[in-house]
Amino acid sequence: MSRKKELVFEKDEIVIGGDLRALLHSFSYNVPVIYSSLRPPLRFDRFDKFPSECLGPLGFSCAQTCTPRQVWERLVFLLGLSGLMPINNPENTLRVTENQLSVSANSRVIKFNFNKLVIYEDEGIAGLTRVTKEKREKNRVIDWVNVRSGCRHDHTYLEDDDDFVKEIYFYPTERSDNKKLKDLAAVSYLTDEQLRDFDFSDTMAKFKIKKMMKEAGIRGARNGRDVNRPDHYKYYAIKVEPAERQVLRDVVRYYEPDERFEFRYDTVEELLARGSRPKGYLSKLCEVI
Repeated sequence: MSRKKELVFEKDEIVIGGDLRALLHSFSYNVPVIYSSLRPPLRFDRFDKFPSECLGPLGFSCAQTCTPRQVWERLVFLLGLSGLMPINNPENTLRVTENQLSVSANSRVIKFNFNKLVIYEDEGIAGLTRVTKEKREKNRVIDWVNVRSGCRHDHTYLEDDDDFVKEIYFYPTERSDNKKLKDLAAVSYLTDEQLRDFDFSDTMAKFKIKKMMKEAGIRGARNGRDVNRPDHYKYYAIKVEPAERQVLRDVVRYYEPDERFEFRYDTVEELLARGSRPKGYLSKLCEVI
């Protein structure tokens, strides 16, 4: 049986990362993007400071009505059609050897010879230079919660002064076709030590979520009329059920200089502010789609 031919491509520059920043760089400068994993923004994320008229090239006419998630999805679509996203596997293993990037995807290894890697996300990449400094902030912890009783209300957001369950975002449930029912995501900002402490577990988060919902005037499902006051309803207690805990670590690493690598620490807003309209085939796609 003959061996499969090894795929090796020549690229002057490659962007590394699956988040919105890496995709924006790829789009603005017409450079291919490769990632170890795709990292879409959360469904409730919003832009902090939005530069005016910077999403026109992407086809968005009103910046106030689009979210980072929508921009990310649009970029994945455009970059995929234009050939700037050559690897479409959701999870990849990356290794750098001299001026060659090896990508392991779906039991195949694809290699790219390059002059420079522009790196926005360094996790999952072997062969980088030595880390000289590390900056670590509190972890952003998302508790995704199914609401079993108390899912009908007009609230979209609740906030607290404490970092534990600091924010609660309500969104239409995906467990039912009835989009009037809402589940929620609770956002906390915790240290590694707090993550190991039961006092900051998803169980304790559940109790605080119920407390915040009750204080906001949210009630459980109706439980018939009050016998003593027929014009009033009784209500069950609020019932919430933790479904998943997602930990987003905020770690920035600085590396020994190497002419092969350009480590970028720009924010999304900074990239949008100085982004430019793409050229060539990608520009034509933006005009017709």
